[in-house]
Amino acid sequence: MQNTNNYVKERPAVAGELHLLEHRIHFKSQLLQHVFDHAMESIMVTDAEGVIERVNTAFTRITGYSAEEAIGQTPRLVQSARHDPDFYRHMWQQLLLTGNWSGQIWNRRKCGEVYLQWLSINTLTDDRGRITHRVAIGHDLSSFKTTQSERTLFTFKDPLTQLGNRQLLTSRLDQALAEAQRNKIRVGLMVLDIGRLKPVNEQLGLTWGDDVLRQQARTLQAAIDEADTLVRLQGDMFAVLRHSKAEDATMAQLADKLLGLLAQPIVLADQNIVSLQPSIGIAVFPRDAKDKESLLQAAEYAHAMAKRHGRNRFQFVDQRQHELHHRELVIEHSLNHVLNTGEGEGLSLHYQPQICLGSDQLCGLEALLRWCHPTLGTLSPAEFIPVAEQSGLSVRLDRWVIARVCEQVAEWQQGCPALPVVSVNLGAQQFSQPDFADWLQACVTRAGIQPRQLKLEVTETTMMEHKESCVAMLGRLRQLGFRISLDDFGTGYSALSCLHQFPLDELKIDRSFMVEASQNERAYILLETIVGLARQLSLSLVVEGVEQEDQLALLAGFGALTVQGYYYYRPLPAEEARRLLEGGRR
Repeated sequence: MQNTNNYVKERPAVAGELHLLEHRIHFKSQLLQHVFDHAMESIMVTDAEGVIERVNTAFTRITGYSAEEAIGQTPRLVQSARHDPDFYRHMWQQLLLTGNWSGQIWNRRKCGEVYLQWLSINTLTDDRGRITHRVAIGHDLSSFKTTQSERTLFTFKDPLTQLGNRQLLTSRLDQALAEAQRNKIRVGLMVLDIGRLKPVNEQLGLTWGDDVLRQQARTLQAAIDEADTLVRLQGDMFAVLRHSKAEDATMAQLADKLLGLLAQPIVLADQNIVSLQPSIGIAVFPRDAKDKESLLQAAEYAHAMAKRHGRNRFQFVDQRQHELHHRELVIEHSLNHVLNTGEGEGLSLHYQPQICLGSDQLCGLEALLRWCHPTLGTLSPAEFIPVAEQSGLSVRLDRWVIARVCEQVAEWQQGCPALPVVSVNLGAQQFSQPDFADWLQACVTRAGIQPRQLKLEVTETTMMEHKESCVAMLGRLRQLGFRISLDDFGTGYSALSCLHQFPLDELKIDRSFMVEASQNERAYILLETIVGLARQLSLSLVVEGVEQEDQLALLAGFGALTVQGYYYYRPLPAEEARRLLEGGRR
């Protein structure tokens, strides 16, 4: 009873604490809004896809674009023609790799005037690490009426640490690589962070965080050779450019020395003791890269790997992993470009016919994504689809495909009134989008086609892993008139016990079943059982992977089936599919 009374007595205190917490949150929100509205620097906030959501008053004053004109656009609104595509490609590569970018950039005002701006871009993520927003803060450098020497000082010096900055590093890299090529020597580049600065800023405040940065900058300056170049890149990240003596052993010795020095506890003026966890990435020219941009990117990637593997360590470039990561960045950037601009960049749809056994009648088509990348060549969906999923682009990519399928179906039906159903694949992430059914219905209506002309394919894995959301959404889509197919049936997740619960029109048996059934009697019996089950559940059946005549003969005794595979057709470009449709038969 005593404990209960104590609990009751303590409840007003808890309520008071909650009220105080709400007050503090409200105050911070007001403070941030005030800073946003009254900052001298332009501030632009975009969503993860680069669409502008907010701009401040300074943005309007500097660029001439009102908030109404900017919101819904992309940052290309203020781009000038002063930079070549490589400039923006390297900017995006760094953003995707590190989450940050800063530097000088030429932008254009609404009136057409081009102006120089110092721009810092930072990436915001949610609790799961997914990108939610990017914030770009820009300072108009054209307003500075300074001498050339003052401009140079501003351009190359970091005001907080008095070290050089990224622009100085870029300039020195040009000199170092030119000398290295002449003299056939190696150049080393380290990218490092002091580690755990964010907790210092949050717990002690930005003033003490700045003090830590200044102290660590002095530590680094004292530790490196006079011939080395030390700069602060951004935040708590620094770079050391070693113009000579860049053999792996000497680079490793220096990195080990810096890790030991930077990990030493720091005593601040208020007697707080700060312990940090530095990480270092190392790249060497010409082994790891052939130009300055690639060398910096390689060092940044090695640094990211060092952090990922536990901090308090240094990491040389793993060339194979670096090249793979670079390739993924290029794919992600290209996908972003396609989805933001609508320009295909080699991305296209092919259509694989489906044939009814017995009549050889063309009874369906499956839309399949193909990509002949302008620089990477032909890409397999097995490579670029996972990149889309990991980068959060798969929902938009699915919708890009569906919209073009709808347009294609509308075009085909002009010359082929009895057009067979066209299948499109739905990724797992689509089922977390509450607007998908409404969007799809609007897309079909806009194209001037009927829902029954589309079949939506969902893999067995997706259906089982997202059972509740799949059943709910597919049930609604089926009510709207779309046909539903369970793809890759029998590939490892047993959906058999739940099959009666799914809102399905069709089962699609994976090609691995066809291969096994032609070689193994038990697999054949299982295939025969699935065919009988589908008929009892009034589901149509498609068998994938029919490539040989003996496989076709194996299916002959199963009656009316639909087959899909190279024996009949490979996936066809849209124009070839059109000619086939106009013929109507194989």
